[in-house]
This record gives sequence, structure tokens and C-alpha cells, in this order.
Amino acid sequence: MDVNVSFYERIGGEPAVSEAVDRLYRVILADDRLSPYFVDVDIAQLKGHMIALLSQVLGGPEDYSGRELRAAHTGLGITAEHYDLVGAYLVGVLAGLGADDEILAAVRGVLAAAADDVIA
Repeated sequence: MDVNVSFYERIGGEPAVSEAVDRLYRVILADDRLSPYFVDVDIAQLKGHMIALLSQVLGGPEDYSGRELRAAHTGLGITAEHYDLVGAYLVGVLAGLGADDEILAAVRGVLAAAADDVIA
């Protein structure tokens, strides 16, 4: 495997990241434990931010221009349980799209590192 190929390229670039984000929010919004966080949220805008953020995390374009994670999640009351659930959904979606163990481990690492900025 070419070590110079980013995770972003390995999973299929922008089309794969967009598909992953679409699938992720379908699952999240269908989950009664998570959907209340998204009442009155512009889902299209949120998906755009998530595509840019996930692309950057995977070594793709650094186009994320949203708020810092802590600022974006302050006051939402996100619990560790719910954060972990979203993370598990993300990893599951990526695995379903063919992401390998190395990519999934890297995503889990980023999720662990970002937890304190998101959890209330």
C-alpha cells in the first residue's frame, strides 16, 4: 500500500466522504436519543461542515471553516454516551463504505482526542 496516499484518497475522496456524511445523519436523525440535538438545526449546512471536517481529518482538503468544536457544541448538553454513540455510527458508516482498520483506528483516535471539546 502506498504510504503517500491519504486516508481521504483511500476511501474514495469527496464522493465517499459526502456519502458517509449523508448516511451518518440519516442514522443520527432516526435515533430518538440523538435527534433532539438537531431540532431547529440547518441540516444541510451542518452536513457541509461535517464533510469539510471529516475530509480534513482524513487528510483531504483543509476547507473546514466552521467554529471550533468547543464553541460549536457549548451549551448543547451532549453526554458522553451520546458522543460515543455518534462516534460508533460514524465508524460503522465508514466501515460499511470499505474503510480499512487503519483508517477506522485513526478516526477513533480523533474522536477520543476531540471528546473533551464536545461533551458537556
